[in-house]
Amino acid sequence: MSNYTPAMIAKLQAAAPLNLAVAKDLAADFGLPYRSVIAKAKHLKLDYVVTAKAAKQIRSSKADIVDAIAKAVSVDPSDLDGLALAKASALNNLLMNIS
Repeated sequence: MSNYTPAMIAKLQAAAPLNLAVAKDLAADFGLPYRSVIAKAKHLKLDYVVTAKAAKQIRSSKADIVDAIAKAVSVDPSDLDGLALAKASALNNLLMNIS
């Protein structure tokens, strides 16, 4: 037995092409999970547009942060050897507060 009535299928077809936002709106109307709506749309061979994932941010290494701190306070980076053992978040906070 299908969870989808002919009226629901007609609403799906009228909303094509679907994307995540449309699927979530329809799912809320239908009282079903949005993944079910996406699966049904694909089963009906309706267009579904996948949104691109956000690119990952490139993190600076702790050594780069220590070098930036050394430059900000005009010190030789070798004088701050132990600083690289600190947490990256603490190093970033230190750099932001001295810059």
